[in-house]
Amino acid sequence: MSDGSAPARVATYAAELVAGWSGGRSGRSYTVSACDHDAAVPVYIATSDAGTLALAVATLFQPESDRAADEARAAMEERLSSGLVRGPHLLWVPPRAAVPSSEPEASDFVQRVQQAAAPLQPGERGEVALPAPLQLAKLRDEGGYASVVGGLSRWWTLITERVSGTVHVNSSRIRRAPQSSALREQLFDQIGASAGTLAVGEAVEFDTVEAWTVQRLPAEPLAVTGFGIVQAPPKIDPGDGTLMRRLVRQQLRDANAALARHDADIRGVALVAIYDYAETENIGSFVKSLDPALYATLQLVAGVVDGEVRPIFAGAR
Repeated sequence: MSDGSAPARVATYAAELVAGWSGGRSGRSYTVSACDHDAAVPVYIATSDAGTLALAVATLFQPESDRAADEARAAMEERLSSGLVRGPHLLWVPPRAAVPSSEPEASDFVQRVQQAAAPLQPGERGEVALPAPLQLAKLRDEGGYASVVGGLSRWWTLITERVSGTVHVNSSRIRRAPQSSALREQLFDQIGASAGTLAVGEAVEFDTVEAWTVQRLPAEPLAVTGFGIVQAPPKIDPGDGTLMRRLVRQQLRDANAALARHDADIRGVALVAIYDYAETENIGSFVKSLDPALYATLQLVAGVVDGEVRPIFAGAR
């Protein structure tokens, strides 16, 4: 297999991640050795000295629903793949974000991704720091409270601890804060210090960063290499329960049909999804709310989120 199309990269790399995770869990060394693309959901065959794993790989988003964003993603994949940084990489785009399509933003993005990916060794993960403005406004001297909208909203209590008076924080341009709690604490301290200089009615904007996960695969599965970009349509909320339940149901149906074409010791499904952090995913709740017949014959169901494998079911059923 050659480098393949962009969707094939993401699916192939997801299969490699799950095969590696499964091998580490069982003590077996799985090698992704074949792929069947003829069904609605591709099925990857991973082999070990103890048997075979047939793994259907499906995405829990519909990139075709935003053609312009998906075309920009595909173009950026090829641009990154033809650059100086070689090897199989995955770039995870946070919810409601998209890769840039116009200049000079696109060239700056390429440079930042390459700088973050270049030092990664096989199997390592890192983060791409992308510029993102943040706005503060002082509403009252009283209150000791921060109202926070955007990507920092989940940490509003930690931000509140650092401000005096009542402050509004607009972090809507920060789709994903750094994974490191130390780096987040530095940002919260900066917000507190900046808020302390404001008089009531004043506002300020300053530059900070958002952080996107980039990882280098341990190997080139099926000789596929280059950059794969995992991106959901930016206008879609991946946390929409109704949408997710529908997608999970449909993808499990298609995966079961695809897996029925293959004999294997273990049959599994990998569900590639977009969340800001792996620990915030709730794919299992959607799977377990469905008809059990959709997963009764599977020995493995796992989410692949933000560069991590998140098991939902693992082991004999």
